[in-house]
Amino acid sequence: MRLCLILALAVATPGAALAQRIVEVPSGDVDVVKPEDLYLLTPGQWHLARQLWQGSEPCTPIQCEAGYTAGDLVVSAERDGPSVTITAAWRGCSATAFSQLDIGDEASKGERKKIAKQVQRVVRGLGKTCKAEMPEVAPLTGDWLFPAAEPEGAVAGTA
Repeated sequence: MRLCLILALAVATPGAALAQRIVEVPSGDVDVVKPEDLYLLTPGQWHLARQLWQGSEPCTPIQCEAGYTAGDLVVSAERDGPSVTITAAWRGCSATAFSQLDIGDEASKGERKKIAKQVQRVVRGLGKTCKAEMPEVAPLTGDWLFPAAEPEGAVAGTA
């Protein structure tokens, strides 16, 4: 069976910023993987690391992943430089929902809020596609993906 991916995009027209378009994209046309490794995380809370699949190394100013799981739902919000990719999957459903945002190296307060809202939109889109009721996802604070850089000469873990 061919795995199809779902691309959830916010429509970029004034007045319709909250609208969402769901498009089926063949799996070979996009580079998105279900974040199934996140099912191992403690459910009901966000977890942060540079890359959660590699362990618990702290986020850096240019790379950070937030992962969340609740029952059959798994969500990843991953920042890699100027891009944030939000991915959600439902166990037992062949679709994966995702959205990619180009934020830039320094996100404004509004852009950080946009990331948090987009997580909820992606999960709702997944629910529609999989014809499943999604569990509530704890709010993601967009600031988490943009940690401050350590001051020059500072030693991690010291004040």
